[in-house]
Amino acid sequence: MTSYIDPNQQKIKDALIAHKKELLAFIKTRASQSLIDEVRVWLCDANIEKILTDKPNDLFAINDRFFSELPSYDLIEYNSYLKDIRKKKLTTNQSSIRTKYSHFRAELEKIFDYKNYFLDKNSPYSTYDLANNLDIPTCPYCNRMYTKTVINKQKNGVVKKITRPEFDHWFPKSKFPLLALSFYNLIPSCHTCNSSVKGVSDFVLSTHLHPYIDENVNMQFSYEFDKNLNNHKFKINYAGDTDGKAQKSAEEFMLKEIYETHEDEIRDLLRIKTVYSDSYLRKLSNLLGTSVSDEEIYRLAFGTYIEEASFDRRPLSRMKRDILKELGIIKPKNL
Repeated sequence: MTSYIDPNQQKIKDALIAHKKELLAFIKTRASQSLIDEVRVWLCDANIEKILTDKPNDLFAINDRFFSELPSYDLIEYNSYLKDIRKKKLTTNQSSIRTKYSHFRAELEKIFDYKNYFLDKNSPYSTYDLANNLDIPTCPYCNRMYTKTVINKQKNGVVKKITRPEFDHWFPKSKFPLLALSFYNLIPSCHTCNSSVKGVSDFVLSTHLHPYIDENVNMQFSYEFDKNLNNHKFKINYAGDTDGKAQKSAEEFMLKEIYETHEDEIRDLLRIKTVYSDSYLRKLSNLLGTSVSDEEIYRLAFGTYIEEASFDRRPLSRMKRDILKELGIIKPKNL
């Protein structure tokens, strides 16, 4: 993970309120129609609201409580079902568990309908609306790809939904169907991080960074010269990563390998260092005048943001900041 999403931002708070408002009645209606009595009773208004709005730290506990309070269902059995789901040969007991929990999971997927309702751009409230409300324009996992939402309102009043980020379920919806529509379980991300790299990998809050929780991302992009290839290569340092969460997350998302496709960026930054040395930003500042802030000069010079809180606004912001700092082009006082 390269970018922190501050849940205290007003736009995130507003997006959370809208998410609850738009989905609460829909889920209540679906829950009231459930064919499983225990599920229908458990999904009262208060529990549905918690599922929709509780922080990531609490979502795992909600899932555990859900199973512990259903007399006929058991989390150990359910996990056994998930483990054996692709097996072709089953014992009589395994077959019975598969039948029971296949129906159970199908009911939860129908209630917390991500695939057929929330993904449908024609739904009253969909992934497009959430993405637009969040306004997170680059992938928080890699900070390489834009994840902008494009919605056009045409003259005839028709709303045309053109593109949006994918949404990664931090707790995979295949394993946690109860959390398929939980606000803090829906991370706007690029296709590479969501589908090609992470997929349905199990992440744990104690060992992996979560964009809404981990404000301090203890990883620094760096570079080294590879004599064999006669080229500069990316490396990632983990100073201060005492719990190992940054390194484990970066390895899961294969950030080093993926960033190696951007090695030309290192050459460009080294070229700036060679040609302009330490005077580059000062000369640009003198040229533009005092009306332009240091942050604006940095953005004009390198096409990214210097402040960590704004890393999500432009791709490659963290990587460029780290390497420019290492090269001495920007000084600690600028950070």
